[in-house]
Amino acid sequence: MRNLLRLPIRSNKQSVFRKYVFSYLLFLCLPIAFGIQQYVQTHEVLTKSATDLSLQILRMSQNTVDRLFIESDNVVSEISDDNNVLSMLLNASSPPTTEQLYNYSILRSSLNRYVITNKLFEDIFICIANSGMAVSSKTAFNMNDNVVSINGMKLSEWLDEVSKRSTQKQYYSLNNVTIEGKQTSVLAYVSPLPNGVQGKVLGSIIVFIDQRDISSLFQFLVEDGGYAYIQGEQGQFIAPTFTSDQLKNGLALPETLSGRLGSSFEELGGKSMLVSHSRSDQNGWTYIAAQPSSVVLAKADTIKRAILMFAGFTLGLGILAALFLAYRNSKPFSELLNSMSELRSQIEHQLPLLRASVLDRLLKGYYKDEEGAKAALEEAHVQLQGAGYFSISVTANRDDWGAIGYEGMEEVHSFLKDRLEHMLEGFDFLMNMDGNRADLIVAYETTDWEVLRALIRERWAVQADMLQEENGLLLTIGAGRGTALLHELWRSHNEARQALEYHIPTDRGELIWYQERVQDSSYYYYPLDIELKLIQTVKNGDREGLERLMQHLLDVNLQERRLNTVTRRQLQHELQGTLIKLLEQVEASSDSLAKLRERALQQAESGESFSPEAWKKVLHTICEHLAHQKKDKYNKTATAILEMTKAQFTDANFSLSGLASYFKLSESFISILFKDHVGENFSDYVERLRLELACGLLKDTDKSIVQISQESGYNSDKTFRRAFKRVYGIQPTSYRESAHS
Repeated sequence: MRNLLRLPIRSNKQSVFRKYVFSYLLFLCLPIAFGIQQYVQTHEVLTKSATDLSLQILRMSQNTVDRLFIESDNVVSEISDDNNVLSMLLNASSPPTTEQLYNYSILRSSLNRYVITNKLFEDIFICIANSGMAVSSKTAFNMNDNVVSINGMKLSEWLDEVSKRSTQKQYYSLNNVTIEGKQTSVLAYVSPLPNGVQGKVLGSIIVFIDQRDISSLFQFLVEDGGYAYIQGEQGQFIAPTFTSDQLKNGLALPETLSGRLGSSFEELGGKSMLVSHSRSDQNGWTYIAAQPSSVVLAKADTIKRAILMFAGFTLGLGILAALFLAYRNSKPFSELLNSMSELRSQIEHQLPLLRASVLDRLLKGYYKDEEGAKAALEEAHVQLQGAGYFSISVTANRDDWGAIGYEGMEEVHSFLKDRLEHMLEGFDFLMNMDGNRADLIVAYETTDWEVLRALIRERWAVQADMLQEENGLLLTIGAGRGTALLHELWRSHNEARQALEYHIPTDRGELIWYQERVQDSSYYYYPLDIELKLIQTVKNGDREGLERLMQHLLDVNLQERRLNTVTRRQLQHELQGTLIKLLEQVEASSDSLAKLRERALQQAESGESFSPEAWKKVLHTICEHLAHQKKDKYNKTATAILEMTKAQFTDANFSLSGLASYFKLSESFISILFKDHVGENFSDYVERLRLELACGLLKDTDKSIVQISQESGYNSDKTFRRAFKRVYGIQPTSYRESAHS
């Protein structure tokens, strides 16, 4: 029996709690994702700002050095163009004369002025080739003396070496220079005299610039483990600030950097460094500064740590809040699920009773149409899938025809159910047992009725033998004819019951098909349940049901059994008795019904009987009258309900349950009656009345939305706004503005 109870309920508290937690955490991920996006953007902005600042400082240092070189070139040009200096170079002799020494002292004063006005100049030397003398801002001396020593060489020796390399203006980075006993590192700018000379060189101008002063320009860039330097065109290091360890770990070289200007993060010696570089257009030197990334991005890292701490704190609070809310919200839901689970358990316990009730109603023809019958089966969670249906009735007795005791009935039911399920394996069926009787509805797919009967007969033969051998039971089965409609199964059931009447006590485990038995014309067919069904059908005013039932009686008695005259007269008297019973139960509210009752009584007293056609006509008349009577009653009730609805729809507490209580009817009945009478659902009708009233108030008055919602029958203005927006597509305020405009 393929009948499954399907209720989508899960009472697992942990599952509900996890789902709530997951939903809250998922919601929490939205601001976290937004925060991460903002953090990434902020970090990018701060990183760009830091790299731009580093490059900007490097560029400022470069501009300072470039201006220094321009100033140096201007000083050299000015001195070279001085006539006194030219005269001194041309007239120099060795040893110098007294006049020449006097001129040297005047020249020192002039050089001292240049040194004083430029704080980056260490000193300026004018070297005179003809006399072998050198004049600075502080003294005049012979170049072969040890006043100035460069890389262990005397000044004259160093100049001779330099002049061999080039006779043009050049810069030299000198790390081992001794001037008057003071050792220092300088950047030497050497220019031949006279300026721009193409022939014999009469001397040279040397401008010494302290490399420490140049390095101080990069002070901001070299703090906390950074370094900077200038690389000349020949690859020499100028004003370097790197240490020997940094040199050992590797430097950022111009050939590894792309572009004339830029910044990038490089891995140097296993350490991340921000390398900024800029190439001078004036002299082609490359200025390079490298700073640890941790230093450059210290501000960004501080903000990062603050954001992470805040995010972690917020996330922790969010998780705690999610757990708390999940617990608080899942608790009532879990309790609801537990209640639903208990309810499901109760439904499962009540399900056999519900199925038995549905089966009983189907077999008695309670349902008027197919839709109602299928809805009842669905409500009972019964699946009867097939192209047709037929009914089976089973009676169980002991093989000695002894009665089955009450104490043994449960065991018999269990075993009988198991055997019938084996017999009907592959079929959808519904079964109910009552005492020693079982009634079944069986659904079948085949269109060949004879093949189906042969299959059932073959299976039953096996099961009947097993039942008798194992339990000593003697079963008799009656089976009715098939029907394509569920609500017509009562006919098949009656046929199955009639088939049992053909049972012969000597037959053991007999299966009797109704259509296989010759119908006896000496007995009419009019069982008690059919009579009761007939009376109830007429009282309900069900004209279609009455027509089907009477046609069934006439077909069985006049077509199948072909009753003789005597039996037909007996049936007519039975029908006449039914008519008298019916008329006694029906209020004679009209002259026609009163005359029918009087005529029926007279005929009963005289022995005269109604013919089947007359009997059929009388029942139709009574049924028609009762149907109109019921309709009038329902119309009056519906009119009263409609009037009350129109009068009280502005009451916020007015509801369908209130109407049901007032008229002492069920809510479902009032809902159906209202829909049939008005043409729309009760809730839709009330909402339409309320909104129409609200529209009038919005157009014709200046009352507030809150007042209008209360006068229209709404509990709150929020409920009113939602309803108005849903129906009209705009807010009440917009409706008022458009109406006034």
